[in-house]
Amino acid sequence: MTSQTPLPTSTPLHAAVRSDGEGTADSSRLAQLQIVTALLSGAATVSDVAKIACTTVAGAVGASRAMLATLSTDRRVLDVVRDETDSGPARVGLDDALQTAEAARTGLAVVLRSAADRARYPLLPEWATEPLQVALPLTSRDGVVGVAGFRWSDRTALDADDVLFLNTVALQLGQALDRARLHDASVETAQLLQSTLLPSLIPPTPGLQIAARYQPVDDGAVVGGDFYDVFRRGDGRGFGLSIGDVSGKGVRAASLTALARHTIRAASRRGSSAASVLAELNDAILADDSADRYLTVAHLILRPEQLLTKVTLSLGGHPQPFLRSADGSVRAVGQPGSAVGLLDRGGQWSDEHLTLAAGNILVLYTDGLTDVRDPVTGELAGDLIARVLAASTAKEAESLADELLNAVLDFGGGARRDDMALLVLFPTG
Repeated sequence: MTSQTPLPTSTPLHAAVRSDGEGTADSSRLAQLQIVTALLSGAATVSDVAKIACTTVAGAVGASRAMLATLSTDRRVLDVVRDETDSGPARVGLDDALQTAEAARTGLAVVLRSAADRARYPLLPEWATEPLQVALPLTSRDGVVGVAGFRWSDRTALDADDVLFLNTVALQLGQALDRARLHDASVETAQLLQSTLLPSLIPPTPGLQIAARYQPVDDGAVVGGDFYDVFRRGDGRGFGLSIGDVSGKGVRAASLTALARHTIRAASRRGSSAASVLAELNDAILADDSADRYLTVAHLILRPEQLLTKVTLSLGGHPQPFLRSADGSVRAVGQPGSAVGLLDRGGQWSDEHLTLAAGNILVLYTDGLTDVRDPVTGELAGDLIARVLAASTAKEAESLADELLNAVLDFGGGARRDDMALLVLFPTG
């Protein structure tokens, strides 16, 4: 018959033996529990928790198939995160005739041991004929947060060890799932905010291909401090391009990035030179009530002409871009200037004029790409970008941007010490 009573939770671990007295070794089960506990403590995402449930936990109790679903915030549906059968429904309503829905709705384990039990749930897939199936509610302090399902093709009952193990693990899965959902929500919010701080589309620029890359330093739960922007200038002539690295992370960094982008665009509408744009940005940051906020930034004015693009570049404490000439030589360009937002206006930014024509490539970047360290030697990436740029045979901006970023990531063994932003300007003439 169908069981709607919780799996027993009061049996102490040392008494978790089979009814025939031939129980499995407590030390073995305890070791399995310790492994699950350790894995769940490091599980950051809902996907991580689901993988542990469907592999490690399922393996510990000998289940042939497993699944995990989360309960929606409105507590009306279960969203399946992982299903080892790969053929079940992706979403289950709590009123659906399924044992997973009943477990979520009642907060009680549902155990199916016979065809008669399975017949109570007409929405069960035809292939779900295993002689033992368990739907286990996962709870946190706020109630049910999800359901884990396990199926056995070679068993019709659980012994006391398995019951106790599943009860204990269900509590841990519920708590880990609750933490992971908060983390995933934070990541989603941060990514949404980050997306508003980067251009959704780089406008077509006559005579130039422009490729952009952005890599956050962490798992995306915190808004990064790097940004870039490309836009049409308000004077009707040319484009503005910026790349920067603001102080801090998170909301403070996001607000400074928003201020920087807005101010740069507003100053450009007045037809200002590149250096005067940085001066206006410096004034805006100093006038802001928030203390200790600054950034490094490179601002360019691009004026496409026939067969070439005229560039005016001004740097505010930002790493010098690299310019590759037609002969393959690479040099740093621009006068570094002062970081923006630290000092009163005093003419510490200057314009440098460049020309981009066929055979020239300009690469701008944040220091996250140069501060990467070799994990073995500890050596900094340093001029790696310049070396890769000099040797590259890329024929367009997108492939060169990938080549440069991948070279840096490979150098650091995939590890990042800071956010990374990269812009590649590739003449098409």
